[in-house]
Amino acid sequence: MKRLYIAAILALAGGMFAGLLMQEDPGYILISWGKTTIEMSFWIGALVFSLALVGFHLLMRLQSGVRHPLKAINVFSSSGRDKRALKTTVKGLLLMAEGQWRKAERLLKRSAPRSGAPVINYLAAARAAHAQGRYEQSDQLLKEALETTPGAETAVSLSQIEFQMERGQYEQCLAQLLRLQKKNPRHRWVLKTLLKVYQKLEDWQGLKTLYPQLLKQDILTDAEGKQLMIRLHLAMLEQSQNLPHDACLETIQKIWKELPSELKKEQPLSEAYARALHESKADILLERFITEQLRQNWQEHLVIIYGLLEKGDVRQQMNQVEQWLNKHSDSAALYLTAGRVALRNQLWGKGADFMEESFRLQPLATTAAELSRLYSAMGRTSKSRTYYRYCLDLAGYHLPSLPMPKNTVR
Repeated sequence: MKRLYIAAILALAGGMFAGLLMQEDPGYILISWGKTTIEMSFWIGALVFSLALVGFHLLMRLQSGVRHPLKAINVFSSSGRDKRALKTTVKGLLLMAEGQWRKAERLLKRSAPRSGAPVINYLAAARAAHAQGRYEQSDQLLKEALETTPGAETAVSLSQIEFQMERGQYEQCLAQLLRLQKKNPRHRWVLKTLLKVYQKLEDWQGLKTLYPQLLKQDILTDAEGKQLMIRLHLAMLEQSQNLPHDACLETIQKIWKELPSELKKEQPLSEAYARALHESKADILLERFITEQLRQNWQEHLVIIYGLLEKGDVRQQMNQVEQWLNKHSDSAALYLTAGRVALRNQLWGKGADFMEESFRLQPLATTAAELSRLYSAMGRTSKSRTYYRYCLDLAGYHLPSLPMPKNTVR
């Protein structure tokens, strides 16, 4: 439309300019042939000559049309319009490949009705609109794609799911994915995308339900599946801490009970379960769990948690720790736990000796902090300060050397 306006303005300006020239100097043409003489102004002659050229061109086109009538009317035929639509579609797709989204969307949408496969045009145009952030227009184009080709429901849904994923609309995305999975449970792309969406939504129960299908369709290898299950159950144990106390403890035990036996041997899961029991104040259950686990497989992280028990028979716990020491006398973690259990039995000197041995085997900031606190309570200020400095150094707090008062007067 803009081009038409510009052409009209130029034609009008040209006409006005020609009129001025004709008024200023009309010119003169004389044609003589035998006894015949033709006189006319220059401008009339130019007009006649132009009309003669146009007539000659039309005559030649007419002659070509007589020889090839189908070719002559091809411009106005349905086939011609289809070819033009195809060319426009190809141009639109090329513009998409170049990232010229707006032009591509306009051409693809315009040529869709005559392209022969309008669903392709509308899907591509929807993608171009989505790339521009024109989400409402993108959704409308997807609807038009489905209206023109009802059998393309799966293709349209996959495009819409992809767009929703990029927009962060995970709830809407999940609803469509579950509907597609119900229609085609083995669709690999749907299963892969469900895996991503469940993780984004932190829907661990849904992911747990999906897991067998992921393995069956070879979406995950055995090793990947194992790592996924570990992450999944770690997240479920952590999530259970937000529940009320009774529901929390019940959920924790249910998660562990349903865990495959081969995963119960994994250190991250056993430690997470033990800490979840400790956070739930279920120390009686925790003590029994740790004892059974260590009987089957020695695990340092569980030994540390054993030293955090606040309930139970402390004398029995001391006996248990000493039995373990007979077999694992080189375990710094066990000596630290033995020291803590000794303190619960009010065996101050024994507790200090155990912790000193733990620090000798493996200097840790935690052990140094325990010794500093213990020696301070025992009135052994010098040793308390020594281990306090050890604690700071091991924890990475390297204080600068500054002058300090020797005596404090109150």
